[in-house]
Amino acid sequence: MSSPLELARNLLRTSFGHAEFRPLQSRIIHHVLCGRDVLAVLPTGGGKSLCFQIPALASGRLTVVVSPLIALMQDQVGALVRRGVAAAALNSTHDATTQAGLVADAAAGRLKLLYVSPERLPRFADELLARGGSISRIAVDEAHCIVEWGHDFRPSFRALRRVRELVGTPPVIALTGTATPDVRRDIQDSLGFRPDAREIVGSFDRPNLRFDVVGVSGREDRLARLTALVRGTRGAGIVYAPTRGLVDGLTRIMVESGVAAAPYHAGMTAPERSTVLQRFLNDEVRVVVATCAFGMGIDKAAVRLVAHWTMPATPESYYQEAGRAGRDRAPARCVLFHHPSDAVLPRKQLATTFPSERLLERLWRDPSLRSRQPASVVAAADRLAAELRPERGAVAWQGVRRRRREAARRIDAMVAYARARGCRRRNLLAWFGERIDRCGGCDRCAPNRR
Repeated sequence: MSSPLELARNLLRTSFGHAEFRPLQSRIIHHVLCGRDVLAVLPTGGGKSLCFQIPALASGRLTVVVSPLIALMQDQVGALVRRGVAAAALNSTHDATTQAGLVADAAAGRLKLLYVSPERLPRFADELLARGGSISRIAVDEAHCIVEWGHDFRPSFRALRRVRELVGTPPVIALTGTATPDVRRDIQDSLGFRPDAREIVGSFDRPNLRFDVVGVSGREDRLARLTALVRGTRGAGIVYAPTRGLVDGLTRIMVESGVAAAPYHAGMTAPERSTVLQRFLNDEVRVVVATCAFGMGIDKAAVRLVAHWTMPATPESYYQEAGRAGRDRAPARCVLFHHPSDAVLPRKQLATTFPSERLLERLWRDPSLRSRQPASVVAAADRLAAELRPERGAVAWQGVRRRRREAARRIDAMVAYARARGCRRRNLLAWFGERIDRCGGCDRCAPNRR
């Protein structure tokens, strides 16, 4: 009789067309097939999705995949269906009849993988149990979102543990590309990992990527250097900018300078974004200028350049976005443009996410004051009221204060990276708890090599 891992290798060959597992995949899959909770941290290109897709096929029972983005669900489901796998996505784009049909298919055992958003998961779990169905395993894709989004933007991520317990506490595999040791502990605590859980962390070092920081004197200098960089780089590129207006403006400038560029941001319609992505994948567009909306699930291997107009608010965001370069393992550049004032915007956004406690308490006591406040402050007051329940009495601010300190620490870490006098790569990887001896791939260690 074949061992579970031998069956997994056979499925790898017959269902996915790969001869052998990538590093760490077989270890992760072994523990998943043994029924353990697993946290897998594999950098971009490490093959995270196979770590739950193959066990789902091996077990023959339903695996529910909690995924944060509809586009990411649809891409993975489309690829699975083309390979003959019984997979589907349950999301807000479906009408009520289609959603009910998918729940019925899941309960009847006709699906092996069902992708669900964290917001839709509780209702799905109730409907599945009402039909007599069950879940054999839960996979949480992009699990760092539990920490980055779970309190302040998408609280449904924090409800995953309760849903897991509701459906009988099936094993969980949580996967992400970037997570510090503290974030990894938070993910496991939030999901209620068992004592025999396994944490498997791959190296964050990708030797084919070169990390450069380019100092600029102002906006015009930044624009000139960015344009020269894009025009001087062969192959596909991604340029990240912090606002929709800036994305549109930079795209126009790129096109006027002869670069086949297109914008991508949340202000565009879903069909417009889908068209841009498809044209980029088909090499009809050489450069995408984007906000962070152009993110998870972007599967183009031969990206030669990722440039950042300014620094993101966290090292995790920067490394995930920069890591979309060079997934084919050929040389690629990750360039961050920096001015000493660049931390101003992230710090302003931090103040928007976490308004002063005194102001929030005044708004909760006297709702008539809301009309005098910016919409962002009112939204923060509503979000934190749902979490802290001030109507019950004295508010326990400790958790909010801790999150604010952590967010400020991440901004400080990005400033330190941009201003580092030593190795950029060593500085960045240290944030994730990894130490390296050699670099050779940054502007500090090899300033003349491009």
